[in-house]
Amino acid sequence: MLFEFVYIKKYGRNFDEMKKLDFDVVLFDLDGTLTDSVDGIINAVKYACEKIGVRQPDKEELIEFIGPPMTESFASHFGLTGQKLDEAIKQYHIYYAERGWKENKVFDGIDSALKCLKDKGKTLGLCTNKSEIYAKEIMDFFGLSKYMDFVGGSSYEENRTVKWQVIDYVIKNLNVSDLKKAVMVGDRHYDVEGANAVGIKTIGVTFGYGTRDELEKAGAMTVVDTPKEICELF
Repeated sequence: MLFEFVYIKKYGRNFDEMKKLDFDVVLFDLDGTLTDSVDGIINAVKYACEKIGVRQPDKEELIEFIGPPMTESFASHFGLTGQKLDEAIKQYHIYYAERGWKENKVFDGIDSALKCLKDKGKTLGLCTNKSEIYAKEIMDFFGLSKYMDFVGGSSYEENRTVKWQVIDYVIKNLNVSDLKKAVMVGDRHYDVEGANAVGIKTIGVTFGYGTRDELEKAGAMTVVDTPKEICELF
């Protein structure tokens, strides 16, 4: 009873409900969930802005580029369309492909949390709006690929550009037949909304770029503050 009281107080959810949710498949966002990638993304955005001759966004505005698709961010923040938008994305990828993807670090405790989940027999997948090519490079570079049963990212060629499409793509590649057995882990409302669109629940994390308030308002099932707490939910 004491554990139950502490659990409810900490996570703000009904303990009995959580106990009934037996997830076999755990899907993870990348930026802000597994890795702190802010420097590489911000530097690539600033590089692209300089190359195409648009204003440099301020620090607060730059943070908004982390999460949604880059086409959406460049369009909404600068009003870019057509060839100008294509050029911005091209320049962003020039920087990111050369240096940006390495300007990254794994959050403390992530490696242990992923190992913990695998030890419990969970199937793990990566769902990121980042290009799948970069996602695989990053996961390999930081030694996280070994925990993943499938790594999925965005692809303009395959018309997979928004979060729900990536989540759906990963779920299908993992052969998930019962959506009640899958859960998404992410740090922004985009992760929650994408999971909602597909029909799965979300665990929010506050050690990334989003806030508890943002995640709860979007409809996250529960929100945790450390990687260790992710594994403790299962």
